[in-house]
Amino acid sequence: MSLPIDSRWPFRLLLAFPALAMLIQFAVLDSWSRLIGQSGEWAIRMLILTLAVSPLRTLMKQLRMGPYWPGWLLKRRRDLGMACFLYALLHLTVYLLRQWNIHVVLFDLGSAAYMLGWFGFATLLALAITSNDASVHRLGRWWKPLQRTVYLSAIAVFLHWYLIRQNHDGLWLHLIPLAVLEGYRVLHNFARPAGVKH
Repeated sequence: MSLPIDSRWPFRLLLAFPALAMLIQFAVLDSWSRLIGQSGEWAIRMLILTLAVSPLRTLMKQLRMGPYWPGWLLKRRRDLGMACFLYALLHLTVYLLRQWNIHVVLFDLGSAAYMLGWFGFATLLALAITSNDASVHRLGRWWKPLQRTVYLSAIAVFLHWYLIRQNHDGLWLHLIPLAVLEGYRVLHNFARPAGVKH
């Protein structure tokens, strides 16, 4: 008998809740800038959660939390990745609707900040398209290297945020926990005896 938390749909609804709240707020306040900023921040949060899955699983195993929670977390990584892409798509869609002028969009593209944003989205799009069992089978050994380009996407979106925003407090608040977790995973992998899998 599966537990309610084993069902993917409640988890997916939870991931969609911030988008619903943002759209309701937009309907009331009619603030394009707020919706662009919030959707971008949620895209980054989902990206951080996706990247945090592996180091968190490593930590759980070291804490001997049993096979359930590390396995549960791994099964949610694809949903987190798709949520990241969908929030990024919302962010881009709102930006394009607000500009509503191809000349303005092309002019923005000349800026490093916007170019990095487009690159980050293109990378997330490629990952979303190949984030299915059929692609895993079709791409074979090339699938995992492709999925690792998520780190390039992360670098691009963090630089995009850094160049777009004048206040960087939120950026560091999001980046530091991920850096700590990834640093822990790297140290753990180096300290692990050769041939031992985690």
